Amino acid sequence: MINTSKFTILGTLLLTIPAFSADMVFEKKENISLKGKISTVKTSKKYRNLEACQTLCELRSSCAAFTLDTSKGSCTILKNVSKEVSSSNATSGIKQ
Repeated sequence: MINTSKFTILGTLLLTIPAFSADMVFEKKENISLKGKISTVKTSKKYRNLEACQTLCELRSSCAAFTLDTSKGSCTILKNVSKEVSSSNATSGIKQ
């Protein structure tokens, strides 16, 4: 016999957890590398695409922005943004 109260509690918890991806809005900046206080830099293949880099930013409450630099193979997560620099190999996003 299945205890339905456990499923009810689990369902309630899932409904109360915010869907970060759906709620996050980023201002996309093509050919721009953002500078600021760095939270982390990821260089593994897992983070070398725009979607993965943006998702990493979405999952970190301290993330204000990210830059994906394809020439360096890096995803940089920033706590704040101090300036924008032109870079033909970078795509960035700033949380709105």
